[in-house]
Amino acid sequence: MKWLLAIMLYLAGATAVQAQGNADQSLAIQFYQNGEYEKAAELFEKLYDKNPQSELYYRYLYNSWLNTKQYEDLVKVVKRNVKKNPQNLTYLVDLGYVYKQQGNIAGGQAEYDKALKGLIADENITRSLANAFLALGENEMAAQAYLNGRKLLTGNGGDPTLFAFDLADLYQRLNKKPEAVESYLDYIKYNLHDVQNVQNRLQDLIQEDVWYDELQLQLLGRIQKSGDLIYSEMLVWQYIQRNNYRAAFIQVKALDKRLKENGSRVIVLARAASGSGDYDAAIEAYQYIIDKGAVSSLYQVAKQEILTTRKTKVTSGFNYTDADLAALLEGYNAFIVEFGINKQTVQIILDKAQLKAFYFHEIDSAIAVVDAIINIPTLEKNFKNQAKLELGDYYLLKGEVWEATLLYSQADKEMKDEPLGELARYKNAKLSYYMADFEWAQAQLNILKGATTHLISNDAISLSVFITDNLGLDTTLYPMQKYAEAELLLFQNRFEDAKLKLDSITTIFPGHTLADDIVMMRAKIALRKKDYVAGAAYLDKIRASYAEDLLGDDATFMLAELYETVLNDKAKAMELYQDLLVTYKNSVLVVEARKRFRKLRGDEL
Repeated sequence: MKWLLAIMLYLAGATAVQAQGNADQSLAIQFYQNGEYEKAAELFEKLYDKNPQSELYYRYLYNSWLNTKQYEDLVKVVKRNVKKNPQNLTYLVDLGYVYKQQGNIAGGQAEYDKALKGLIADENITRSLANAFLALGENEMAAQAYLNGRKLLTGNGGDPTLFAFDLADLYQRLNKKPEAVESYLDYIKYNLHDVQNVQNRLQDLIQEDVWYDELQLQLLGRIQKSGDLIYSEMLVWQYIQRNNYRAAFIQVKALDKRLKENGSRVIVLARAASGSGDYDAAIEAYQYIIDKGAVSSLYQVAKQEILTTRKTKVTSGFNYTDADLAALLEGYNAFIVEFGINKQTVQIILDKAQLKAFYFHEIDSAIAVVDAIINIPTLEKNFKNQAKLELGDYYLLKGEVWEATLLYSQADKEMKDEPLGELARYKNAKLSYYMADFEWAQAQLNILKGATTHLISNDAISLSVFITDNLGLDTTLYPMQKYAEAELLLFQNRFEDAKLKLDSITTIFPGHTLADDIVMMRAKIALRKKDYVAGAAYLDKIRASYAEDLLGDDATFMLAELYETVLNDKAKAMELYQDLLVTYKNSVLVVEARKRFRKLRGDEL
């Protein structure tokens, strides 16, 4: 039994030694993480002496001594490892780095060169050596390791795709733009599954013109030389990053013709251009599909969406003419003649009715059209209730409030848990606001603050805050009541009546908190009447007298847009956009203002 007792005592002692070793390791790591490198080095030296095969202990000891500049001790340890493990090239890197820290640059470089010469045709060894250089911040040498490894593995010609992504990352760190772009493009040629990753890397870089120009130059060169599809697609992606949809369209159109496609790429681009506000590029792209003729499966879709884009272009700004409206109406009529009245054409018919009601002021005609739509037996529930909401708007235009709220309520009931139902509730809340039933409006708006539709939620919050701020501690509802009535009159295109309501507020309550809102409404009335000089004067007044209030950024942007699109003073528009960027840095309008400023300056977008 003595032998059994001896084994038990041995095992107990070994366990105690292991426990002590674990405690020393934990303490050493804690010292290291706290920046107490001398204490860490003392413990790691003991641990490493007991276990010289441990790469963990070696690496911690190496870094601890680097931080305490114990270079002579480091040289001894690293040389010992180089001698014991000549096949491990990373020790040569470690030794070279220590020499460089001592000021022996030539000696350090000599060790680096030895490591590079020691490479063999092995991908793992190449990566290990490159990572060793990377860990010490020796990016140039890491790149050289990949290049040497590529040559060994693929021959003198070299396979440009091997290690391409790693090299691209290194060249990017080294700010070697041509080399970085070249490596990224080499990589994606045979790694199509990883294109998104490369685009993510390039997206921020090409915000700088020098990177953007380099990528464009190399892509154009490769397209001309090889014609690889991926490079044409990358060029389209690049143009879209700067919202240069016209240039993107040229490339997409070429791809569509080359691949004999049906326009699917083109329509995706057209939608993106329209969504970004480049209506002309979108219209050109849609027209390309339409010109293919009815044989194209996207013919009707393109015809419908080009009308939607034309409508948005006409109605989203100040600078449209009666001729523009007439041409748009003619386009709607031609579409309906060609495709008839059915479920597929409902949206265009509703858009036509909206144009007639709000821009041609033919409200009864619009109501008749929408009534007919609602009575289509097979009409989808969503379209039917959208039509009801628009019909409610037309009755509100006529001043028939009861009919409007009835239609809004019907849509709310039928689409309760849908975005359309939320829109119906918002319209009813806004109607209560128009009628000066502020308490009821607030109750509905508070519910809508949590709407699933972001736009409705924001509108509800904005109107709720507006009511709260401007009722405040007033003992009379008169100013808010008259302002809400004026807003309804503006909606109904009764501009002179709206101005009279505003006059009554400023006469009886000069200096009311609504003062800036009143000036803004006067500006909107002037712009709707195409009295652009008066509109600009009102917007200037907001900038001069109420710049720090909530409407300061809106007034600045509207005035800049007015100078850009109607008054034809590009220099003044640039000045105003730049002022918005500087003065209202947190405004939601900053992104669009920056884009417009750059466009006016002549930057390629």
